[in-house]
Amino acid sequence: MNDKKIKKEDTEVPKKGLSTFLGKISGKEQLELEIDRLNSYVIKLEIDLRSSRNQLEKKEILARQAVSDRQEAEILLNQERIRTRTLSHELETIRAESQGKLKFRGTETLSLQAIQAYLSKLKSFHDPTGSLLTVYLPQGTRLSGVIGEKVFERVEEETRTLLDRLEPETGLVLFYDLHRMVCEAIAPPFPITSPAWQLGHNFEVSLLEESLSRDYRMLVLILHAGESFIGFAPDAQVFDTEELIRSSVKEKHSKGGFSQRRFERLREEDIAHHMDKVLEALDKVLEENKFIDYVILSGDFQLIGEIRKRLPLNLEVIEKPSDIRVEKTGGEEILRTVLSSRRYLL
Repeated sequence: MNDKKIKKEDTEVPKKGLSTFLGKISGKEQLELEIDRLNSYVIKLEIDLRSSRNQLEKKEILARQAVSDRQEAEILLNQERIRTRTLSHELETIRAESQGKLKFRGTETLSLQAIQAYLSKLKSFHDPTGSLLTVYLPQGTRLSGVIGEKVFERVEEETRTLLDRLEPETGLVLFYDLHRMVCEAIAPPFPITSPAWQLGHNFEVSLLEESLSRDYRMLVLILHAGESFIGFAPDAQVFDTEELIRSSVKEKHSKGGFSQRRFERLREEDIAHHMDKVLEALDKVLEENKFIDYVILSGDFQLIGEIRKRLPLNLEVIEKPSDIRVEKTGGEEILRTVLSSRRYLL
């Protein structure tokens, strides 16, 4: 029995030794495999490192090139800025010189009847090439802000410059032939309310004709120190109320010293008294005529400023630069003058 156990143990010892031996061999192979894997990983890292270095070098080259390009671009930009400033200065100089030389070919005042006849002639114009340009410009509106860019470029610069000089309170209507057979502007008696333009075979005059034919209710004030006029026309055709207001106002003189200051004070008192009489008459007209389309003011600009302060805010005011002397002009002539248009040959 014991012999059998000994034999059994003897046979088990070689089995364990073989297993241990095989295990050692297997562990070595695993270690070698792990080493190979790590070596491969190291090689991969080295390749990635070289690739990263190459990319970094390329980026550094590009960065240096970008800095160089930027410096070159800044130099070119500065050169262009200097060139632009120089050209702008030269252009402004040329414009200033040209504006001094440019003059209107002519100007004239057209009565209501004359402007209607003038528009009738314009309506008869026909151009088969469609080059007749009409532009309605409210006060403060530039030509470039109304018409298209391509059409704007076809209007000569001299014409545009002259047109920009005109700033009538009622706006302008431009009649322009792209072949320059017709080149003029009209400042109408009543304001142009909205911009419009047309390029075609005929001039567009209907908007202006419509404005001139309306029966506006008008209050007209011609203001001068010592002599002023107030008139109300319910249909823009004839005054049904008119009043000439006279006061004694000392004439201006150029003497100096104390007497001059005293004289000026007395003159100012005379003017203030005259304006009180004008305002009294004005209040009466406003009380009798509640609805008024336009108030037309002309005369001394300081007196116009005083009247403006007293007028209701809802009234639309037009200032006329015409020099109307009421002592030599009747109501009919005053109305004809304030309803006139101004024609400018560009």
